[in-house]
Amino acid sequence: MTRPLVERFWEKVNRDGPMPSPEAVARWPEIKGQQCWLFTGATRRGYGNIHTGRGVGAHHVAWFLETGRWPKANCLHKCDVRNCVRYEHLFEGTRKDNVRDMIAKGRDRFFGDRGRSSNYTAEQVAEIRRLGAPWVRSGRKPHGHRGTARLVRDLAKRFGGHVNHQEDSQRKRGKPKWKLTAGSRF
Repeated sequence: MTRPLVERFWEKVNRDGPMPSPEAVARWPEIKGQQCWLFTGATRRGYGNIHTGRGVGAHHVAWFLETGRWPKANCLHKCDVRNCVRYEHLFEGTRKDNVRDMIAKGRDRFFGDRGRSSNYTAEQVAEIRRLGAPWVRSGRKPHGHRGTARLVRDLAKRFGGHVNHQEDSQRKRGKPKWKLTAGSRF
């Protein structure tokens, strides 16, 4: 016979976890001074995982045990500790909320100069857009524009980058790689 979920859950919780990061506290001041409660059972991609007939995120179970209902969309972490199950460190939200929270805390490595494949800083991109042809600044390509390859070569030479065919073609199609930069909004 399977033991109750509440027993199986709490026996795998260590209430002596780390403190939330300064970035997390800056975004969510109410968690200041509260240690994370770490789920020490099975994990999946760093998140605690417990079997309830199927594998469920331990933080979702923590939400369920505290509120009596499963999170409607997603159960997100204020503390940025994936295996934290402390209810005060959790909130309900959508995927969009999760991405906004990630960007606000500076954990995004997909946009701007924090990206792994980034060739330029945010300041350099702003300058490139200022110096470039109108279609570079606006993201819209006028019909029959000329000098694109030369402009890209000159800008790459000036800013010490290299001409990446994919980035160049993204700019030409009006889809610049630098869609989101520090301070921009969704």
